[in-house]
Amino acid sequence: MLFGAHLIKKVANEVYLLGNQWSLLKEVKATTTNNIEALADVPADSPWFSGHFPGEPILPGIALVYIVKQAIIEEALKKGTQLQLYSLRRIRFTQPVRPGDTLSISINYEDTGEDILFSFKVINKENVVSSGQITAKKING
Repeated sequence: MLFGAHLIKKVANEVYLLGNQWSLLKEVKATTTNNIEALADVPADSPWFSGHFPGEPILPGIALVYIVKQAIIEEALKKGTQLQLYSLRRIRFTQPVRPGDTLSISINYEDTGEDILFSFKVINKENVVSSGQITAKKING
């Protein structure tokens, strides 16, 4: 497992144990066969802002990747598939996300049979704030 994917898994497990207060995901829907669209709200009282940064709150990059991971997992579970995310590549954070922002997430994916490659963009007010690729493996079905 690569360092980045290991970190995401660790954070995801910790966030799960702490409850839904960490979840920013609002809605997930498949728009076409190989596309997932999602919305996320970023409330000012989100625990993600704790310590990031006093007087100038910015959503940490790990939270953006976690939102994408949540959308991927939720859509897979709707289809009866469980996934193991194991690789993060080309992750970019291009603009800060602040309290009160609403994010649109666009995820395109290709199932090669062995792996699934997810390419994502997180958009705030028509500006891409994060992008990258996540590779996953089916662990059933």
